[in-house]
Amino acid sequence: MSEIGNHKLTDAIPQPPHGADDEKGGKPIPTHETTAEQIREANESKEAANAEASTREHMVNIGRGNQQAGRQGQ
Repeated sequence: MSEIGNHKLTDAIPQPPHGADDEKGGKPIPTHETTAEQIREANESKEAANAEASTREHMVNIGRGNQQAGRQGQ
């Protein structure tokens, strides 16, 4: 009776050996290729963001740029 409460139900589940971590998922180890790909994607993202028109340019294109410019003190 002294062993009541000393064990958990999860203790009955068989555990894999400690060396079997290779089968599990997890964060991959970064390599030169993945780092280079991430840098390329970041540069592409910056270029795409810079290629977009600003809000003021968009308002000028649709004919409301003068109204917006007056509100900004320009």
